[in-house]
Amino acid sequence: MSTLHEAAIRQYTEHYARINPAGLDADRVAPRTYRNMELMYGPLVDRLPPGAAVVDIGCGAGFFLRWLSSRPGLRLLGVDACEGQAECARLAAPNAEIVVEDGLSFLEGKTSVFGGVFCIDIVEHIETDEDCFHFLRGIQEALEPGGFFVCRVPNAAHVLSSYSRYIDLTHHRIFTSYSLRQALSVAGFRDIRFIPHQSSSWLGKLRLGLEYLFHRTLFLLCGYPKDAIYTGNLVAVGFKA
Repeated sequence: MSTLHEAAIRQYTEHYARINPAGLDADRVAPRTYRNMELMYGPLVDRLPPGAAVVDIGCGAGFFLRWLSSRPGLRLLGVDACEGQAECARLAAPNAEIVVEDGLSFLEGKTSVFGGVFCIDIVEHIETDEDCFHFLRGIQEALEPGGFFVCRVPNAAHVLSSYSRYIDLTHHRIFTSYSLRQALSVAGFRDIRFIPHQSSSWLGKLRLGLEYLFHRTLFLLCGYPKDAIYTGNLVAVGFKA
């Protein structure tokens, strides 16, 4: 890990509080955000048997763990390299075990342990492409047969993708739907699919519709008719065979 990256991770709590509307408090997150999580990820979590182990790698302040905590019967684990973020996650999801560790180190030696692995806004932070491959491969090995991996990453097809790329010193890459599918495929995931963004409010649905129409028109004018996912982030799920 480079000196700059390491220093930025140590101070990441301050940076996260600056760029996140809810700061570091899970209670300040808009209720619609948790409803949107239910719409997007609920059907996947419903597949898990009672007592399944689920880990959120790069859990940050624990907002996603807070939503997962609303689902009964799961053994929840959160992992984050920043001690300050981990402290926030412990407050947000008291019933989850929180570990302060780098994701690559955490995955080392784990085989067929988890029914589900979530990485929300994490893969773009991994410094090198080689480490990114080893990280994804480690997740694939840590999954139980039939288990799933969900990741959310910045979408290079969005008109504001450069803003997403450079809003954070610890961002090292962004993806298109093609390159993300390629990355998951070479890491050994199967039945890879994309989870469309959904909104529980009419205003959110309108924004998503207008965003799609704008980008679809732009891409058609520029001669790229095949691209179809234009939201600011891509959400993909892959399964272990």
